Amino acid sequence: MICKPLSMTAVATTLQYIRSRLTIIFLAAAVLATILPVSPVHAGSQKIIVVKSADLKPYQDFLRGLRDDCGCDVQEVKFRDEEDRDNILDSHPIAVVAIGTAAFKRVRTIPGLPVIYAMVMPSEVSSPLDPNISGVSIDISPETYLSTMKALFPKAKRIGLIYDPRNTAPFVADAAKAAHALGVELVTKQLRDPSQVLGALSEMRSKIDVLWMLPDPTVVAAQIVDYMLRFSFQNNVPIFTFSRKYVEMGAVASLDIDPYDMGAQVASIVNRISAGQTAGSSVYARKSHLAINKKIAKKLGLTIKEGFPADVDNVD
Repeated sequence: MICKPLSMTAVATTLQYIRSRLTIIFLAAAVLATILPVSPVHAGSQKIIVVKSADLKPYQDFLRGLRDDCGCDVQEVKFRDEEDRDNILDSHPIAVVAIGTAAFKRVRTIPGLPVIYAMVMPSEVSSPLDPNISGVSIDISPETYLSTMKALFPKAKRIGLIYDPRNTAPFVADAAKAAHALGVELVTKQLRDPSQVLGALSEMRSKIDVLWMLPDPTVVAAQIVDYMLRFSFQNNVPIFTFSRKYVEMGAVASLDIDPYDMGAQVASIVNRISAGQTAGSSVYARKSHLAINKKIAKKLGLTIKEGFPADVDNVD
């Protein structure tokens, strides 16, 4: 079939029709743009900078949790001097994540950026926090600690706690409230020098049923831990602590943080920042692992109920 060519009039009419339809489409798009809500930018399209104190396995586990739950562009960088700081600022991240105490000390002064910390000793986190700083504490909540101790040692009514107020005063204040709510007496002794630990332990003799060891730098020096373990064996007082390594040394039990889940917690802070919300302040680590040394418990005359809890890490 042979098609006849269109006349000039027909071509003009067709072009005019196409232009009129395009005008209608553009106008409709403009109207929709003014009435439809703008979706927040997802963290996946945003960049965060990560600075680590060292290449440790817990830090790598933390990073996996951060990447898996954030879905954002995570870039690890070195931070050694002012030039590194300027390079971070020039890359325009939405936040800087510091893993470890040394890294936090370096990046906390970066101006104009949210700084999120993790795996940092509580003594390095000032209270109140600067407005741009938030993070996940290396501490598990006092309620979790105390409820676990109460379940593990049901006859224990008095829990001893030695601490340096310069390092752990906010945590101990929260612990006192939690102990009162659980019907447990918290027997506390303040000190400011490791040399005072022996005197504090001596004053606690026959006054406590459990000794609670915190990640307080003044209290957990190697020699001081030896004194605490000796006190435990001589007085049949179990030690409940924050790290499995002390359970291997002779403490009865510990609640350890979960680095992977801490990474996921930081990811939720990053996502809030990306959505234009406030980052919040400091929160306790939400997930923990219980480790028990049943041999030490037996030596101290304690009986740990079989199967408590189901996921316990038994240390020999």
